Amino acid sequence: MEKKNPTPKVLEITTPGMTDGFESQGDLIRSLKREIKTMKSKVIAQDIRIFEMQALLQSGKGLSNILNLPQLLDTFMAVVRERYDVVNSSVLLKEDFENGEKEFFQVKRYYGIDDHYVDHLGRKEPLYLFRIEKNNGLLWQLIQQGNVFSVRDLQKEPRFITAWEKFNLDVLRSDFWCPLIKSGEIIGVLTLGERRDGTQIAENEYSFVQELASIATTIIDSTLKYEKNQRILNNIQILYEFHQELANINDIKELCKQTIRNAVKAVKAQKGNLMLLNRTTGRLELTVAWGYLDESVLEGLNSGRIGTKSFEIGEGVAGQAALQRRPMVINNRDDIPQMGAYETHCICSVPVLNGGQLEGVMNFTNKVHIENDGSAVLDALGRFTREDVSLLQGIADQSAVSLHKSRLYSASITDRLTGLNNARYFEDSYYEYVAKAVVESKPLTLALMDIDHFKKFNDTYGHKAGDYILRTVAVLFSECRRQEAQDIAYRYGGEEFCMVLQNTTAQESLPIFEQFRKSIEERDFEYEGKKLKVTVSIGLAQTGLHSNDPRVLFNHSDDALYECKRNGRNQVRISKAEQEPDQSGNKAG
Repeated sequence: MEKKNPTPKVLEITTPGMTDGFESQGDLIRSLKREIKTMKSKVIAQDIRIFEMQALLQSGKGLSNILNLPQLLDTFMAVVRERYDVVNSSVLLKEDFENGEKEFFQVKRYYGIDDHYVDHLGRKEPLYLFRIEKNNGLLWQLIQQGNVFSVRDLQKEPRFITAWEKFNLDVLRSDFWCPLIKSGEIIGVLTLGERRDGTQIAENEYSFVQELASIATTIIDSTLKYEKNQRILNNIQILYEFHQELANINDIKELCKQTIRNAVKAVKAQKGNLMLLNRTTGRLELTVAWGYLDESVLEGLNSGRIGTKSFEIGEGVAGQAALQRRPMVINNRDDIPQMGAYETHCICSVPVLNGGQLEGVMNFTNKVHIENDGSAVLDALGRFTREDVSLLQGIADQSAVSLHKSRLYSASITDRLTGLNNARYFEDSYYEYVAKAVVESKPLTLALMDIDHFKKFNDTYGHKAGDYILRTVAVLFSECRRQEAQDIAYRYGGEEFCMVLQNTTAQESLPIFEQFRKSIEERDFEYEGKKLKVTVSIGLAQTGLHSNDPRVLFNHSDDALYECKRNGRNQVRISKAEQEPDQSGNKAG
């Protein structure tokens, strides 16, 4: 009889507690799916985080290799824009301008924003001139916390209405701000606009920019310090070279020219001037000017032909710098009275002090760009920085000692009444000029000038009127000098004056002094309501033509002067004496 196989039984295996808390296996499966989904989300989040950390690491490495600030800021903004796909960005840094107590933040780099804006006065200005002031308002309270925050609400309206209106912050077209803070100090702000799809960046996405900004801020701060150190080293080199240049200059006019010339070049100012304190009047008087201006204007100012205004201590920016014994800087164009033909964007005045005693004030206006060809172009965005002021103070300190010594030296060689070089200086320099002319085989002309019948004039009108004539004639005589030829004028004594003209023949000098003589003859000298008349006589003698001996040359010029007087005065004559032979029997020259 055939046996039948029994029906197989299904083996049921259960794990104790596996279904605990679940009503069915379906609940268990759904729970497992949720756990898998959660784990998957965590894995994705970790993957994103790992990628962001790697991106931060690579971005940090890339930024750390850049020491050029504009390039650094551009790279920083580009990384963040790409990460969030935003349409615009900007970086504002605490400005390095000299502004007293206030701190301002200025746009340094930007992308996707108009390069000009309209200010509160309706003027179209470059974006680089846009500045916001650090204050204690709600906006700056949030910035000081150091966290990324949104500056627009869900309706895309500004959250900080007062600050937006006060500083025109709509210019930046920003959606959220990221503070740049180093060691608790705000050095700047990164601003980002909305995404290209019009959506705003969610708060849970802020972490990347927050961490990248932390890295970038350290690098930006280091770059700023590096650039500052480079400027300081450059300034030290400038001060050293300046000291070397001043060491052997005794002439106060030349010293002033050298000082202002170097200072204007060092801070890339458009123009500058040096005012010296007149200790008699107590006023600041413009002594020399320098800069990228019309040469005829500069020559007129430096020669005294163009009259200039003097200032009381405390008057204007220069007067305030003198009064307060500290630099005065105005970098806000709106705070500067616009009086001249050229618009003033910024101004800096630095007192020149010697042991606390005021010697004068240096003044500078505007900045320039130096092009590759050496030409200077007005930099309407340029302003005077703290490094500029520090450098100018260094120049002022070095020049103060030299100016003080030059004042003493100048006083010893200057005729007090006329301001010309005195007889003592003539004796010291005249022999050197003649010797130099003989060695270099170049002509030198000596002119002696005398005011005709001056004793009679004094007897008629009095010594005060005589002094007035001496001063006025001295100014006109000094203006005969050719600046490029470095002619030297002296008051030799009484009503007698002389001039040394280097590299010039007597015949070439004749028309110069004939024009001067004629101008004196035609001039009405007004003194106390009276119109006075004087004339002059001038004698000329030349090295190589008359004598190479300084004493003999002087006598020949003097003889020519007396020849004028014997023939009616009011004339110019060249000595008729023949060249005297030297010891070999040959004529000198």
